[in-house]
Amino acid sequence: MRALLAWTSVGTLAAAPVQLDLADDLACSACSFVSRSMRLLLSSKLKYKNKAEKGPNARKLLRDACKEDRYPSQLAVIGDPGKQEFVDFQDVMNNGGTVTNMVMDGKQRGQMKDACLAIMDSLEDDIVRQVEQTKGRVGGYNWEKFICVSQSGLCRKTKFQKDEEEDEEL
Repeated sequence: MRALLAWTSVGTLAAAPVQLDLADDLACSACSFVSRSMRLLLSSKLKYKNKAEKGPNARKLLRDACKEDRYPSQLAVIGDPGKQEFVDFQDVMNNGGTVTNMVMDGKQRGQMKDACLAIMDSLEDDIVRQVEQTKGRVGGYNWEKFICVSQSGLCRKTKFQKDEEEDEEL
């Protein structure tokens, strides 16, 4: 494992470098899980009576997205080096998937928590600003694209939250 800065992983300068102690492929995968945790948390728990409360209330919730219990209890890493990703072992099994080169030694949830904290340390202000600017449902915004692709540069495309542009590329 090695530390990397987001801007070195995809060759473009990110808004705020995110330093994760993961290889590039796992850094992207972790970011996807983190952004999903954050989106689900904000969409279910963000309460505000007026627009001025939206950002401060979101800021209070963001660190909760990093709690280990926000991630699958059987989180695993699968794939060959350079093509590894975090997966929910139960989802893989329920969907009839097969597993090769799997690591599920209990460290993955801690790695996810550490990745989340590093992302929040670097991008919390940007995320709160975006929450404040988001019109409509906060859960409907593509947080994965914002955090993992646009702001941190940890990913080239999204994994969980697809949008029209990515659908056309596939």
